[in-house]
Amino acid sequence: MIGPALVLCALMAAAHAPAPPAVHRAAFRDRAAMVLIDAGNGAWAAFNPRTAGIDVMWRGDVDWRGKVFDFSQDSSRPRGTIVLDRTAPIASHDGMTLAPGESFTLPIPEDGASAWHSLLVAFDEQVRQPVEVRVVDRDGSERLRFESSTNVSSEREWQWNFKSVRGRALPATLVFTNRGTSPKPLRNIRIEGERVAWSDRAGTPLELTWRGYSPQADGVILRFDVRAADGTTAAIELRVAAAGRGMRIETSGIPAGSGWTSSLGADPRSVELGVEP
Repeated sequence: MIGPALVLCALMAAAHAPAPPAVHRAAFRDRAAMVLIDAGNGAWAAFNPRTAGIDVMWRGDVDWRGKVFDFSQDSSRPRGTIVLDRTAPIASHDGMTLAPGESFTLPIPEDGASAWHSLLVAFDEQVRQPVEVRVVDRDGSERLRFESSTNVSSEREWQWNFKSVRGRALPATLVFTNRGTSPKPLRNIRIEGERVAWSDRAGTPLELTWRGYSPQADGVILRFDVRAADGTTAAIELRVAAAGRGMRIETSGIPAGSGWTSSLGADPRSVELGVEP
């Protein structure tokens, strides 16, 4: 017969045990279709399926934003204590008003510029007259040119603009030009990027193919295939699980002697994030 004391201890242990891990798909920090992992112990991770990298890890919760949550143009974002963050803007500017014919150039730092899987351009604008936007690479070639999407009905309401530029780039400048006849207000200008997460021993980005995820009782398995420039291929798995107040991320499938590294470190086979008190 089980005594009352044992029953009470079991109930107390169950009450303090971490919840099972859960996975959510959402736009997060302006990045589409991210994989958000709730480890069950208050720790979260944002996995990017395009780069197979952990972009953000934090303790706390998610500020759920967007059309399906609050009818806004915002995307969800972390709420709490940030442990790891690879989503900071490459360059940004608070804003200005461009006179007709005037241009504004935002220089892009060279450090790490070759390690971008894709670029993300974002800004807010007023006035129903488009502004011309260009991304120029270091060799002077024009990486991207487009006209902004203005507000449907209002001259004074702020309209959010966002453009994704796929493929590796060596960006040098972001240029805005007012080719209209009225002053053009801009604000919250930024160029961001999805950072390369996996490279070979020479630092060349590896080709990745996302294969999905599997929630389990004690963790979440993330799967993707990898192909190197020399033809080496492998099926990689990341296992993300609660550990203390943080997470343990274990990687399997890396070929012996390949020299492959990830954003988790030179040896990504077992890494702990935010585990300390």
